[in-house]
Parts: sequence; structure tokens; C-alpha cells
Amino acid sequence: MKYKCVVVDLDQTLLHEDKSLSQKTIDAFAKLPPETEIVVATGRAIIRTERYADLIHARSMICTNGSIVYHQGEVIHRTEIDSQKVIDLIQIVRKIEPVHITLFYPTQGYTTNEYYINKGESLRLDLDHFETHEIQKIFIVTSNHAAVEAIDFSSYGMKAVPLTENPDIFVITADQVNKGSALRALCDHLGLDLSEVVAFGDDYNDLEMLQEAGCGVAMANAVGEISASADQHTLSNEDDGVAWWLEKHLADFQ
Repeated sequence: MKYKCVVVDLDQTLLHEDKSLSQKTIDAFAKLPPETEIVVATGRAIIRTERYADLIHARSMICTNGSIVYHQGEVIHRTEIDSQKVIDLIQIVRKIEPVHITLFYPTQGYTTNEYYINKGESLRLDLDHFETHEIQKIFIVTSNHAAVEAIDFSSYGMKAVPLTENPDIFVITADQVNKGSALRALCDHLGLDLSEVVAFGDDYNDLEMLQEAGCGVAMANAVGEISASADQHTLSNEDDGVAWWLEKHLADFQ
């Protein structure tokens, strides 16, 4: 198989636990043929993705779990949360005790969490007055899991997925959003066949992406469902598993 595209998740996949990117990984991507399409696919917004994409010379980014896709800085695909239904949902969610809510737009986050406001990572969210358009993702942070699980998110055209590393954080996106559908949209735009794609991931939000790719590679630290569904496996993120696989299969890109 000859691959023309590498798609890689960031957290617990490309990055070490301290969120660093090793020189070994940077060098491994630099060895790929210059025409290789390198794609970062992450739950992060673009403002927390670009610097990593630059280091591995990625021309494309799939952000906020597939809600928005960029190629060379231009938006080529997006799926937003319904602007009217988000108002109704927020009125329900804000009644949960305790709860923090963060709304993610393409380039900015707004939150009720003072910690992230004080750190300068997000702006203050006024739950009575907020922009309802272009919301890509919502974080609901609460220890009251039962209250979140009692909400029928599908009736709002949305879905809620808890984060593996912190089950108190529920990620809300439009129901049809996932990295796999975003990857299909990107490949259609670039004229690539999905069989020419190798994708790396570790968590539940990587599942559709690994299934769509011609070769889905699970990290050694991947959750069980990802590991079981992958075509191949590599070392953990702490052991630079992406770099190890790329170096071992470099001839498949030439």
C-alpha cells in the first residue's frame, strides 16, 4: 500500500502527557515525501491546534472533533450546533448542580469557569446573553452525571460523550459530527481516496476516523474499543508511537 495522507490525533496520540511534541516525532514527519498530506485531527479548537500543526508541516486541520475542517487556513467544511436548539439546551443544563459550561466557537471559548477565565484561556460566558451562531462544541463539567444522562440530547440534534481522561467533562456536538465524516469531506476536497490514508488515534472520538482510513493505527495506550477496531498497532504516545510507525513504514510513502 502507498499512502498519500497521514492523519493524527493530538492528545494521548502525537503528544506526550505533558503536551510536548518530541524532536523524534518532528523529524519523522520531516522525512515524509513533501507531497504527503499531513492532517491534525483533534477535539481542540484551531487556536490550540495550529502550533502543533506547524511543527509537523500539516496543511490541514480537523478541529473540535470534526465540527470544522481547514485546509491551508481556509474553512472547507463545517457543522454547527443548531442556533435555536442551543438556547433551549443551555436553559436545561444551567439548572444542574454543580455545573460549569463552556461554549466553543471557531476561534474563541466562553466559560462560566473562573479558573480558565483567570488563566486567560477563555472569556467569561453570560448565560443570559451569548452568541448562538457558530458554536462548534459545548463542554458540560459536572460531577452530577445522572443529571446529564437524563437529558435527551438527540431531541436537540446533539450528542454527549464523556471524556475518557475526565468523566466529569461531557463533550456536546451536533449529532452527525465525528472525525470520520470530516475526513471524508477533506479527502473529497483534496481528491484523495480514503484507502490512501493512514490515521492514528487512541480514544473513542477517533473511532470513525480510524474506520474510514485505509489503515487505522491504534496507540498502545488506546482504549479497548479503539485497539480492537484498528488495522495496526504502535507504541504509546510516551514512546513516540506515531514516529516509530512512520519510520518503520517510510517506504510505503515513496
